[in-house]
Amino acid sequence: MSDTGMVVVLDGPTMVGRTTTLHGLQRAWPEVRSGPLLEAGLDAALAAFGPSARRWAELVLPSAPPADAAHPRVTWGPLGRELVAGMHRVAATWARAGMDVAMDHTLFNHGTVTDLHAATEGLEVLHVGLICDPDVLDDREREAGSRTRGLAVAQLRAHREEVRPDLLLDTTEATTEELVEAILAEVAARTSG
Repeated sequence: MSDTGMVVVLDGPTMVGRTTTLHGLQRAWPEVRSGPLLEAGLDAALAAFGPSARRWAELVLPSAPPADAAHPRVTWGPLGRELVAGMHRVAATWARAGMDVAMDHTLFNHGTVTDLHAATEGLEVLHVGLICDPDVLDDREREAGSRTRGLAVAQLRAHREEVRPDLLLDTTEATTEELVEAILAEVAARTSG
């Protein structure tokens, strides 16, 4: 293990395939780096609440769309801001201890992006943006029985405005294996260079 680990941020809207990609990346990680790839993202943070205490009303605050928009706007609630800031610091602490860390994330506002950069300053961060065709995201929400239809596309639009990832991957038709292969190639290039 090196002195510090790498932080891989898998960022994109809900239904884009962040979790599936993260788990595939964890399985393949030994191909490019020694040691495990720890999960410290949204899924792990939300799991910390336990099975019956998600408290969504305090985490995410969806609001009605403006008159000229078809989808809702989304902002973190007070608990959501605290949870995300803590998540950033957990990932950074593990990386500073020499462990590689992956985060499934949704960077849909400026405050979250700024906080992530502050928490991971001085660390090797690979920011992978995951995007998808909006119609496909809507279909995935419908098939999953999402209670907040339109959330994925709203997050996708906000993501495009706020984020400039190092690597942008489209999950519309790509397989998990193809996504993981592209990420591993970027990690290998950074590690050898």
